[in-house]
Amino acid sequence: MTATVSGLTIATARGAVLDTVDLDLHRGEVTAIVGESGAGKTTLAHALLGHVAHGLRRTAGRIEVTGHDPFTGEGRAALRGRTTGYLPQDPASALDPRRMVLAQLRTAARIAHPGEARRDRDDRVRAAAEAAALDTALLRRHPARLSGGQAQRALLAWTFVTRPRLVILDEPTGGLDPDAARRVSDAFTRLPWEPAVLLVSHDRALVDRAAHRVLELAAGRLRHAPAPASTVPDPSRHRRPNGPVGAGERALSAEGLTIRRGGVPLLRDASLHLAAGEMVAVRGVSGSGKTSLARALCGLAPPDAGRLRMDGAPVHWDGAVRARTGGPFLAYVGQDARAALNPHEIVRRTLARASAAAHRRGIPPGPGPEPLLDGLGLAADVLDRTPDRLSGGQRHRVVLARALAAVPSAVVCDETLASLDHTTVRLVLDVLDAWRRATGSAVLLITHQDEVAARADRVLTLSGGRLE
Repeated sequence: MTATVSGLTIATARGAVLDTVDLDLHRGEVTAIVGESGAGKTTLAHALLGHVAHGLRRTAGRIEVTGHDPFTGEGRAALRGRTTGYLPQDPASALDPRRMVLAQLRTAARIAHPGEARRDRDDRVRAAAEAAALDTALLRRHPARLSGGQAQRALLAWTFVTRPRLVILDEPTGGLDPDAARRVSDAFTRLPWEPAVLLVSHDRALVDRAAHRVLELAAGRLRHAPAPASTVPDPSRHRRPNGPVGAGERALSAEGLTIRRGGVPLLRDASLHLAAGEMVAVRGVSGSGKTSLARALCGLAPPDAGRLRMDGAPVHWDGAVRARTGGPFLAYVGQDARAALNPHEIVRRTLARASAAAHRRGIPPGPGPEPLLDGLGLAADVLDRTPDRLSGGQRHRVVLARALAAVPSAVVCDETLASLDHTTVRLVLDVLDAWRRATGSAVLLITHQDEVAARADRVLTLSGGRLE
């Protein structure tokens, strides 16, 4: 037995998040945990590392990982970086922005195996990159030069490089294109040292393909998971019968768009047009430039060339200039929700600042914080929590709520829904659909998910620097 959880109860002041949970993890076996966002899946994963988030407390139960208690100082010292490997939901926050990926992998390998020869260590690094489906050319990049999917695979390689006996993967394929997701799942089911793997995921196709056991966490209890209820619609055959709200009126138009990263062209003379109230999905393999496109449109990373117009008027590419001159605001809702939120600020204050920004632009306020959160499936008590007291899925929805509270001219969602369960994905898409129809604002969805793309009026593919 690699790890054992016995009678584990972790609670808040309002009640149990995990209620007398029992779990055994065996060498060479992949155990998947599924459940709705906020059900406590990440809380269970953290407990195996000996960590309980702020606002939670362990009230009963014990955990052993290879005979060590991770909640003791001695146990943590024996396990961290050697026996346990953990892939978190927000990979960009976990990588050191100052160091190349290769240097970070070498450091992890050296700490885990201090007496290993340099050549053997480099072989270990290459094997870890291959297992994570990470192109070795990306090893010499800093995290800022990686796409979201590439950063995910870089951190997965970092998890594998120490060859831990227990591997904990929290949404390992979030933000990955289907081919990369399959390569990653094939890798962690065939790791040569045969660790026990705990897989936390909303991707039921991944779970069914990779897991030996599938357990569902609901109401704090673990049980055998039921079979998936339905299939996902095919976006290539989906067309919304009503079309965009303001068909014919161009809310957003980008032309001659060229973006280079490290001398490599990601977009070449590309064009993108969104009608008022239109919802458009953009797909493409990891690293094709989707996030670069999103950040350029939102004024976060100006392109090398191109023209941008909103409602027919020219718009500066620099978001700071837009803010100073009263230009239109395009909200960016990115992949790394943890990094997007102030860790010291409660959600209520975050939403209030967004509403105040809309007021300064002379825009009538949107819905208040309670109805805004309620529409996204979040309880009102979330308003008085800081980000560290939220689950990964809750943080993503708070970032989206902040964007909508600012009443933007358009909202760009960059794999925002990749770490949410299917029920919550449908709920959030309903909110976006109602919002764009009520306001006439455009929505751009960057996604690898069929169920997300199927809700769009149009689906574009970014490939070879072109949007088609």
